[in-house]
Amino acid sequence: MSGPGNRDVIFPMIKVLCMLLGLSLGVYAQAADYAYITNQGEDTVSVVDLQTQQVVNTIQVGRAPVGVAVDKRHHKVYVSNVEGYSLSVIDMHRQQVINTIALPIAPVGITVSKRGDRVYVADWYHDTVLVMTVEGETVAQVQVGHAPGGLQLSRDDATLYVANRDSNDMSVVDTRTYKETHRISVGLHPFGLSLSPDGQQLFVVNVYSNAISVVDTRRHQVVKTLAVGDHPYCATTDMTGQRLYVTNTGEDSVSVIDLASGKTIARVRVPGTPEGIAYDAVHQQILVASWMDNVLAVIDGERLILKPAIKVGSQPRAFGQFVGHTE
Repeated sequence: MSGPGNRDVIFPMIKVLCMLLGLSLGVYAQAADYAYITNQGEDTVSVVDLQTQQVVNTIQVGRAPVGVAVDKRHHKVYVSNVEGYSLSVIDMHRQQVINTIALPIAPVGITVSKRGDRVYVADWYHDTVLVMTVEGETVAQVQVGHAPGGLQLSRDDATLYVANRDSNDMSVVDTRTYKETHRISVGLHPFGLSLSPDGQQLFVVNVYSNAISVVDTRRHQVVKTLAVGDHPYCATTDMTGQRLYVTNTGEDSVSVIDLASGKTIARVRVPGTPEGIAYDAVHQQILVASWMDNVLAVIDGERLILKPAIKVGSQPRAFGQFVGHTE
């Protein structure tokens, strides 16, 4: 497991070696870890440098950005603009929009394949998921449950999981045939999704049930239900899959669950209305977009205490996988 200590040792060694050999630092000087926070209230994305804990850029995107997905292979960020009926595509090296893809729908949830060749967009109002090329061509429309929100791909990209808020279930979609293969009943108003590091468990956040449905991805069935706080929204695991972190919008907290026992081991108070959440493995911290207070809250992953919050734009959502690395 890499950590801040490892990077602090390795990077200076590389720097000294390059100097001795008369080489330029080149790519090493440009490598960085970023969080891309969609600000629905001002139509922007805040780019947060996770090493310095500062906003290094604010990027104008379409109207009311909500969802975000990082293409790690090609260093691009896709943003769903729900009122702009579009996707904004951000180049992570230049930190600017390089393409705007017009859509016939109001997009919410979004994810991108690990190969970086397919983008999946939830069509909230028409109960479908659009499958698109990176250029914006629609290659399929998949019928799913009512009001699809959260999207999550399996580790091998062969399966797409879809949280259907208004039908209280989730869809399992074969990404080779673009067909729904299973429909699994979960709790009330499922929204956020998170996959375990080994890909064997899917965590479905049920907003009205105040609970997480744990789905066995091999058997396609709910095997456990975990109680969390009031009106949960999104979830993420740590790198090892030992802990699950869940934002509770109704009580301004993050539930920390030990997955071996299924018990809540901590409930960390955070700024108002926490929504999107991600685990920053490099710096071993949990990142939480707080919609009401316009900040990115930061929780120490070991001590489970708040670090100084980072001011971002108005009404941050960060719904999806919003942490990326450039090299």
